[in-house]
Amino acid sequence: TIFFLVLLITSGNAAEPQRPDINHVFDFEKEAKINEVIGLTAKEAFERLKGMDFVTDEDLLHKAIFKTFEHKKSEGIAFALSYLKLPVMEIKDGKLVDRTADFYVAKKILEVFPDQSVDKLLKLYKKGDAVAKGNIIRASGKIAGGKRIRNLLINALDDKTFCEEENPEVQGERLRICDIAYNQLILRYNIENVLRTIGNVYTIEVRDYHINILKEKLKNFCLLYTSPSPRDRQKS
Repeated sequence: TIFFLVLLITSGNAAEPQRPDINHVFDFEKEAKINEVIGLTAKEAFERLKGMDFVTDEDLLHKAIFKTFEHKKSEGIAFALSYLKLPVMEIKDGKLVDRTADFYVAKKILEVFPDQSVDKLLKLYKKGDAVAKGNIIRASGKIAGGKRIRNLLINALDDKTFCEEENPEVQGERLRICDIAYNQLILRYNIENVLRTIGNVYTIEVRDYHINILKEKLKNFCLLYTSPSPRDRQKS
């Protein structure tokens, strides 16, 4: 049982994440790039959005995703979720397969369409394997899903399942679902006076120590969030 009683955040911001701004006005060249992507198929658009000009310009990527998938949200979300089922990095046939760009664009699609994404994301989490669950947690840190995403992240602090593929190039123990949940909660609520990020360099004992610190904060203080999602407001 998770007690949502307050996160004490001294100078941080405890507000729930909001959907990214998709109304930014760009110059002619950037708007032309967006218009080029709009006419592509979902697969072609996804590949184009992985380009450096988009992934290095978050505002441009957000608007391009919205304009491209505005009238085919289900298709775009399904495409994004398919990438969350795959390891971000894995050794395949002796070679490193790096899906970092795929994961980033997939995550951004879910952030741009949170109202349509959250139900499907939670369903995938329930039936997914450890890799999928780890990716879903990693992708959820900035999704405007209100209480349901918050519950997902905090409950995941108890899951000590390893969720990364073996990689001989990475030193230290693989990350667990609880480790990734810790990182996303710190990111999501800008929690201060705690270890900023759990990484492979930390032993399991050190990770558990810091996760327990976060759990105590969650138990002892009321979670302050000023912007509940529309779905939360409807349920209240």
